[in-house]
Amino acid sequence: MSAALEPSAARPASPSAEQEVRPPAYVWFFLATIVLNIFSGHWDFLRAPIGLDRLTFAAGVVLLLLDPWAWQRPLRLRPVHVAMATLVLLTAVSAIAHGTLLDRYGLFALLDRVVVPFVMFCIAPVVFSTAARRDLLLKTLVGLGLYLGVTAVLETLEAWSLVWPSYIGDESVGIQFGRARGPFAASEAMGMACSACFFAAALATARFRGSWRAISAVAVVLTAGGVLMSLTRSVWLGTVLGALAVLVTNRRLRRFIPAALAGGAVLVVVLFAVVPGLRASVDERAGTVRSVLDRYNTNNAALRIVEQEPLTGIGWMRFLDVSEDWVRQADAYALTNVNIEVHNVLLSRAAELGVPGALLFLACVLCGPWRAAVQRRYPPGDLAQWYGVSLGLTAVWSVTIMLSPVPYPLPNTLTWLIAGIALIPHLSGAADGDEHRR
Repeated sequence: MSAALEPSAARPASPSAEQEVRPPAYVWFFLATIVLNIFSGHWDFLRAPIGLDRLTFAAGVVLLLLDPWAWQRPLRLRPVHVAMATLVLLTAVSAIAHGTLLDRYGLFALLDRVVVPFVMFCIAPVVFSTAARRDLLLKTLVGLGLYLGVTAVLETLEAWSLVWPSYIGDESVGIQFGRARGPFAASEAMGMACSACFFAAALATARFRGSWRAISAVAVVLTAGGVLMSLTRSVWLGTVLGALAVLVTNRRLRRFIPAALAGGAVLVVVLFAVVPGLRASVDERAGTVRSVLDRYNTNNAALRIVEQEPLTGIGWMRFLDVSEDWVRQADAYALTNVNIEVHNVLLSRAAELGVPGALLFLACVLCGPWRAAVQRRYPPGDLAQWYGVSLGLTAVWSVTIMLSPVPYPLPNTLTWLIAGIALIPHLSGAADGDEHRR
């Protein structure tokens, strides 16, 4: 890939977007990775000896590297790439030094929270270099949103015979049974994935015509319902802030703010009316304080670690092993649980990798998703629309990483992938089309 970061005069000519009859195989493998990623960590329940999403990701990377046409427009080496490479190296060194690299938990955390999202960000300008390929990604997310939205409804109605895979209805699998958890078996991951598909489906509704527009509109409603039924406050807040940010920053969409607010209110009222027990569950979840106290305790423990080990931290993915040594009973609130991760990703990086690791992570976020979210000009062509998806999804992800460890592969991957798409002109040179001011 390093060769792809430098111009070369000896590259073969690649087909234009109009000449590309069908996307290369690696595009399909990466799309398959996104779909199959929803089952990550639960493949054993589907009788698969290895995660199929990992196989499709590896195959996509190999095929991409072997395709000379893919690198016709070389990537530009940016500070974000340097920060990412340095953070990956620092994390790997920390994992080796503390014996967690070959540990299943530490290894997969390194892949799912750092390596794969960063790789998807870096290759997004190549894999989804044309509008046609980006439309395929949109359709994939619309289809995924339909599945997740329907699953959320069936879970809330406790129609377990209709829920697939069946492990979703098994209380012993995953966490937070009783909320809409989907194939992730975790409500926060379900809510974040539904939110990502919501923003993608909203774009698809505006972009497509005919049957795909109708299908996308249905996906908007179902994924919005899935966000609500996940009963996860951080995702509720992030989705609302993300939607408002998209509407406010686009002068063409500002006039739809009253309609969007009214539509959201109507959807909530209808769901409360037709889904038994949903309103009571939402009210109960909104008033829950135990999870807030857990965050206070783990975050304060992380601060104690940073104070004692500011340069190196305690080692990658070691907080759960040593949390009892750092958590203290506070005078003002109860100590209810110590066997949980730090519920703030920045603090977690600081506690486990030291302040340098936290600063590198912050640099990656600011130069990656946040740069895509706050850029002063719309990207050219259809990328201007993807900017809106990236802005909305970055808002959701930013809220949740401040309140949760966010260990879930798909939400992390989609946030960085879509940010990479929105930053295509910055990462690989301006695409065809004129830039438009906001």
